[in-house]
Formats: sequence, structure tokens, C-alpha cells
Amino acid sequence: MILENIHSPADVKTLSAKELKTLCGEIRQQILNSVSKNGGHLASNLGAVELTVAFHKVFSSPDDKIVFDVGHQSYAHKLLTGRREGFEKLRSDGGVSGFTKRSESIHDPFGSGHSGNAVSAATGLATADKLNGNRYFTVALVGDGGFTNGMTYEALNNCTDKQLNLIIVLNDNEMAISRNVGTIDNIFSRMRTSKRYFNFKNRFEKCVSAIPLIGKSLVKAFKNIKNFLKHIVLKENFFENMGFFYYGPVDGNNIDKLVSVFEQAKKSDRVCIIHAYTKKGKGYVHAEERPDEYHSVSKFDIEKGIVSNGKEETFSYNAGKILEKIAKTDDKICAVTAAMTAGTGLEGFAGAYPDRFFDVGIAEEHAATFCSGLSAGGLKPVFAVYSTFMQRCFDQLAEDTAMQNLRLTLLIDRAGLVGDDGITHHGIFDAALLNKIPGTLVYSPDSLPELEICINKAIRYNGLSAVRYPKGRQADYDRSRFINLETLAYADFGKPERVIITYGRLTAEAVTAAEKCYNTRVIRLIRIKPLDFDTLVPLVGDMPVLFAEEGMKQGGTAETFVSETGIKTVIKAVDSFLPGHGSNLTLFKQLGLDAESLYKECMSL
Repeated sequence: MILENIHSPADVKTLSAKELKTLCGEIRQQILNSVSKNGGHLASNLGAVELTVAFHKVFSSPDDKIVFDVGHQSYAHKLLTGRREGFEKLRSDGGVSGFTKRSESIHDPFGSGHSGNAVSAATGLATADKLNGNRYFTVALVGDGGFTNGMTYEALNNCTDKQLNLIIVLNDNEMAISRNVGTIDNIFSRMRTSKRYFNFKNRFEKCVSAIPLIGKSLVKAFKNIKNFLKHIVLKENFFENMGFFYYGPVDGNNIDKLVSVFEQAKKSDRVCIIHAYTKKGKGYVHAEERPDEYHSVSKFDIEKGIVSNGKEETFSYNAGKILEKIAKTDDKICAVTAAMTAGTGLEGFAGAYPDRFFDVGIAEEHAATFCSGLSAGGLKPVFAVYSTFMQRCFDQLAEDTAMQNLRLTLLIDRAGLVGDDGITHHGIFDAALLNKIPGTLVYSPDSLPELEICINKAIRYNGLSAVRYPKGRQADYDRSRFINLETLAYADFGKPERVIITYGRLTAEAVTAAEKCYNTRVIRLIRIKPLDFDTLVPLVGDMPVLFAEEGMKQGGTAETFVSETGIKTVIKAVDSFLPGHGSNLTLFKQLGLDAESLYKECMSL
């Protein structure tokens, strides 16, 4: 087995063309085995295998740097850079991260978890090499989704004239960007990316350049004639118009072609764009047929593929259904998402109300201001977004929505810890961020019935509102003991001598802790901004307080409670330690938010 003998990228360089193809097959099988056991991003990684192997065949990591946009297509890269053993426990406790991570390997020059940053980071790395006098190359691998993000174009606009050793690879597995069509173009595309073409081109330029006095002028003239004829026959290319040297389209699953193109790109005197078409899910029939379903998966049986995972019980699915129900009686409701239609449960809404559904691509900043425009036009926009991605549009929410007193409802999915996706995807900042925007209304339901109540209230609010909920299903505990009020609920376990305040799914941990230490009141907040002090403070009285929050301590709900009431409170939240990847239970224990830790803290009050 070839993969077993790959301990560093240097080992890839010794392989023959035939061995490289065999290696690609072995990598695919290893990715499939690990993801089926641990969950992870499957389809995109299966499609990017040849690209990654070609990188390490042609370039020399870590001197040459490979930057992955998003990072969730870096599994093959991890297997080739000495992390094969850790890959067995991918995204699990003690295993490698599902994304690139600087602290994990010297072969990860830049960490990533959010799309659109690769070209900016790669431009910075390439510039640093240039200023340091190095001749190393920097390669940025960007998926077609990354090219819907505005930051990518900001970076492209600032790297064309810098004389950098920078190569940008567009991994196109779904959408057509500057797609040239027609038989003639297909012929020319095959010619422009073939090793025979490059060899002929290099020999021709070398021979002509050797002609005394006029050689270099002739080479320049021939290039101008070639480019003139190419633009007559072929459609103009967006990237060439920006000043890049463009290669492609090239078959991104053909290892021979990729090696040839990468070697040629290293000889260019300009920043290069290599446009590669890959097949998402390649090598696994289920993922090839349904790549969207196999983008991010939980553990599954390889033979059977993904089976029903009870999505009807999740917050995401039900949030979409609730919104669909409201839209049936209110034709002003519009739903907006940033390339997360399925992830945020909006598939049904998109089918039922296509004219009122908008997927803007990976462009959260645009989405927020677009919603503000809809609102200014008299509509009622609802933006469904993962908590970790909502961070990107704080400025737009503050400036374009709240300051103009416009109506916008955020459905904040994946709020709180997200387990195996790790540090870049934990939804731990949204509560603290929204706390800073005046006039904002924020709900944090912990059950599906409460979710519907909160969404209805939020949509009726004439301003910026949010409903935040975790990934997956509602926590399992006895809710019948709680007395429900308008903005909170509470339950007494014995005669109250102490109080635990919390919200969302942490209530289940708080209840377990209260049952054990007894004589404890648990207060579950439903509305976390603004806090209902008139109801909350009398329930606390003069009892000692423990406030447990699945989010940032600084600026969070607990600190707001303390600053506004002056009540002495022990706060357990995310503070100096930012959690990594692993099971939520493990992360809760690390943060002191699990039931046992809360029990011990409670007994010491």
C-alpha cells in the first residue's frame, strides 16, 4: 500500500505517474473509511484528491505554502503531511481537526473555517516571502463557492500587479464561472493544458529567443499574435481581463494534466489562475449522485450510504417549517440564506415560495444589507444563518439595520458549541455581539414548541430581532416542573437556597446538577435581550447565583445581568479557553458547563 509509506510530502515526489494514480485511490478509501466512522465533509474532499496530490508532487511544503479556502477539503492534504494516524479519529477527541490548523502542522500555513479568506491570506504569505527574499510559491485552493464571497474579489483586485509567486486554483465542482462553451473551445482547452503543448511552447520560445538581436522581440510578437487569435476564437476570460495568467479549464481529476499545468504555472512571471473542474463525491457512487447530501455527514454505513437521520426533530428543520407556515398567511415574509438552504431548513420554503426566497451565495455581509433593503421596501425579511457566519455581518446589522430602525429577523442556527466542527464553527459569539446593538430583541428557546412561539414574536417585532438555537435536537429533561412566564421559566428542586440561571440546552445540565445538590432554583431565560429584570430579580432574591452560559463571558448575558443588578454571581462561560473539536459532552466538561461541574460549583456557593 503506497499511502502507508507516505510520511511527508517529500515522499510523494518520488512516485511515478502510475503510482500517483494508485495513491489517489487509496486516499479516497481512507477518507471514506474515516468519515463514515466519525462524520465530516465527504463529497468535497473526494473531489479534491488529485488536486492535492498534484500540489505535493510539484511543490515543496512547508517552504511552498498551500492555503485551503474554508479548509474542509484538506483531508487528503492531512494524509500526505504526516497526520495519517490522527486521521483515524478525524474530528474526534484526540484526532485531527476537520479544518486546516496552524497549531496542528507546519504544513498548514494558515488556518481556515470560513470561506473567502484564502486569496487574501495567500497574497499576504506570498508578499512576506518576497520581502524576506525567498523564492517560494504560495498556492491558494478556492472552491467555486468561495468565488461568491466578496472578500475573494477584494483580494484578486490587490494581487495582480505585485510580481508574486502566487498561484490561485479555482476548484469548480458545481457552478460555471467564465465558462467558455462550444466544440472549438473544448479543443483549445485540451491543447492549452496538455504537456505536449507546454513542451512545444517552451522549446519554441527558447529557440527563437536565441536568435541574435531580434530573438526576444520575436517571442513577444508571437505571443501578441497568439493572444489576438485566441480572443478571436474564444470568449474573453474574466480572469485574463483582470491581469492574471489563466490556465484552463483543466480536468481536476486528471493527475497527469494537473502536474503538467502546475509545473508550467511555476514558470510564469505573473500571478496565475488555474481553473480546474472536479467531480464532487468522486469515487463513491452515493456521493457522486447526491453531492449536496454528502457535503457534511454524520457517521454512516459505507454500503448503505446515508439513511434518514431524524432531521424532522431538529431545530433547523422545524425553524424552516415554522417560517413556511407564517409565510402562508403573510405575503410580506421573505427568507434569505447564504448558501445554506438545506443546512438552515429552508428547502420547503424555497419550493413553496420561490419568489420570496433568496440564496445569495457565501456573502453574509451582502445578505444582511440586502435584507435591510427589503425591509426599507416594506417587506419582512428573515435571514437564516449559522451563528459562526453571522459574525461576518456585525457591521451591516449595526449600521444598515439597527441604526436605520429597520425590521429584520435573524434565525441563528448552530448557536452554542458544535462539537466535532471545532473552534472555527462554535456559535459562541452571537449573544455577546448582539448585546452591543441597541434595540435588539434576542430569544433563546430550548424546545421545539418554544421555538415556534419565539419565531412568531421575533417576526412581529418592528426592529432587529433574533432567535438562536443549537445544532440538532432539543435536550431531554423534565420540562413539566417549570413554571412558564413570558420571558423566562423556573423550577424549584427542594426549598431554594441558591439559584442557577441559564438558557438554551444548558438547562438540561443545570437541572441534573440541581437534582443532585437539591434546594436549588433553576431559572431558564427565554428572552436573553433585553433581560426582564422586573421578573428575574425577585426570583433571585438574596440567594447566591451561578450563571451558566454556552457562549462568551465577555459581554455576554451573564455579565449584563451582573452589571445591571450588582448581584454577586459566579459565571461559568467561555472565557480564556476557546474550545477545540470533540464531542459536546467533552467540551462541556473542559469548560465546566457539564452537570457534574455545575453541581460542584453550586455546592461551593
